[in-house]
Amino acid sequence: MAGVGVFLILLALVLVGLGAADQRALWWRFQARRFRDPEANEPSDSEYRSKRVVAFLCAAFMLGLAVWTFQLAAQM
Repeated sequence: MAGVGVFLILLALVLVGLGAADQRALWWRFQARRFRDPEANEPSDSEYRSKRVVAFLCAAFMLGLAVWTFQLAAQM
C-alpha cells in the first residue's frame, strides 16, 4: 500500500510541474506542428488557464488519494 501512495505523490508532482509550466510553450512545442496555420488554431487564454487549473486540481486529488492510502496502510 505504501508503494501506491509513493506513486500517487510522484504523479501529483508531475501534474504540478505540468500546471506550473508555460501552457502556450507546451502547445507550440507539441501540438502546433499538426496544423497548417498554427497561429489560427492556437487555443485561447481561457483554455490555457483551464488546462492549468485542471492539472492543479488533479494533483490535489492525487495527494488526497495518497494520504488516504497511507492512512489505510497504517491501519493494517
